[in-house]
Amino acid sequence: MPSRKITTPNYLIKTTIDDDDLITKLPQIMEGALAQYRKLAPGVPSSEKPMLCFVFADRNQWAQFTESETGDDAKVYLRINRGGYAVRDWFVSYYIGDRETLSVAAHEGFHQYIGRHFKRRPPPFVEEGLATLFEYIEWENNLPRWRWELNPNRMNGLERSVNQGLTMPITELYAMHAGQVVSKQLWKVETFYAQAWAFARFLADGQNGKYRPALEKMLADLAANKVPLPGFDRVDPPGMWNPKSAQPLLEHYLGKPLAEIDREYQEFMKHLVKTRYRSSDD
Repeated sequence: MPSRKITTPNYLIKTTIDDDDLITKLPQIMEGALAQYRKLAPGVPSSEKPMLCFVFADRNQWAQFTESETGDDAKVYLRINRGGYAVRDWFVSYYIGDRETLSVAAHEGFHQYIGRHFKRRPPPFVEEGLATLFEYIEWENNLPRWRWELNPNRMNGLERSVNQGLTMPITELYAMHAGQVVSKQLWKVETFYAQAWAFARFLADGQNGKYRPALEKMLADLAANKVPLPGFDRVDPPGMWNPKSAQPLLEHYLGKPLAEIDREYQEFMKHLVKTRYRSSDD
């Protein structure tokens, strides 16, 4: 499968897509998204080595690459119906429409950024939520602009979950990760990602940015492996996550018991749904 190589200051993009417009937008998206990742985690030092991205023209090419390059993990990745995945500090995706392809690149690019720059990762549902912040992209004067608060797909899922009483508590969410979720019922997958997006919103700009400094501090400490909690400096085996570490981590940085955090978060989700259709003048 012939491919193009696109080199930017921070990325090496390999793609089999044959569309000049999309080829032009891909590097803009990656470099623009990287600037957004750095704003979210301002205390994290940047790497000088370019990050590698694979964007295939169709699912067959993506599947062939996945089977040949990801070993035993391929069976998990191949369950993904649309989009892509990140492995260590590179990501793999395929074409699913211009807008959606760029959205996936910005999402997976955040996982790639974490893989490259962090010695310890956030809890999976926190990392997934932060990645969803970069999915909605608007274009102004041929440049991408990110709007964290506008993610119709995640908002639709959140609205259904809240209205149907399907929302999960943080204690259930922090025990889950994308590899587990991908094989579950569609509503469970939708709810997980919608709630992860809502929790990222809660941390980043909820209650007038109340927890934003705590989020930035947590990300900086995770990146440097300097979380001041007993035993947290131990490095887990590759691919492993200890769900029990999520509660003390969140309680430490947010400064309150998890039950109280969860109450605020549940109210925040209801607030997002309730105010969704209000105009800015209300």
